[in-house]
Amino acid sequence: MANFDGPGFSMVDESWIQTKAIDIEPSTDFSPYLSRILEDCVWNGNRAIVFDVYWDVESVNTKSERRLSSVKLSTKNLCLFLRLPNQFSDNLKDLYRFFASKFVTFVGVQIEEDLVLLKENHGIVIRSYLEIGKLAAVARGTPIVEFLGARELAHKILSCDTSRLDSIQSKWDEAGGDDRLEAAAIEGWLIYNVYDQLQQ
Repeated sequence: MANFDGPGFSMVDESWIQTKAIDIEPSTDFSPYLSRILEDCVWNGNRAIVFDVYWDVESVNTKSERRLSSVKLSTKNLCLFLRLPNQFSDNLKDLYRFFASKFVTFVGVQIEEDLVLLKENHGIVIRSYLEIGKLAAVARGTPIVEFLGARELAHKILSCDTSRLDSIQSKWDEAGGDDRLEAAAIEGWLIYNVYDQLQQ
């Protein structure tokens, strides 16, 4: 099983998130890390996986298209950040199969557009997903929370300190690799804990 040998970060509740960033090349075998993510879900008795996807805009025949450029996967204990190549390579099939797995539930904030783009641009159909903004709006009887970002939603639901994330994001252009991984881990932790709180 893959070892998440990147930096680890302590969250405000003293939990620990182990991270790993991988630049995907045609020869990169990252499938063990995907298996490790799934295993962590099983250990915690919860299939939910938090995710963010990032897009590059390309001009093709005078028409703009979006290409998946990176993916962040987070569980309760792990955060995996994958930077994808410009051209499709066979090993990306592992990621696409992971996305389409019936054992995976994607949890995120304002993710519906991403789900549409994944289907339209890459043929990926997400079987199970949860937009936690909508869940929070119903659970709290406050429609406006549906439109909040992850940080604002976490503040409403968890009332937790996000000053470290604020500090990193305020200096994003100067932030180093470890700082950006820490920001990814914090965002994943926030969304996971909002989801967990709303499920209770």
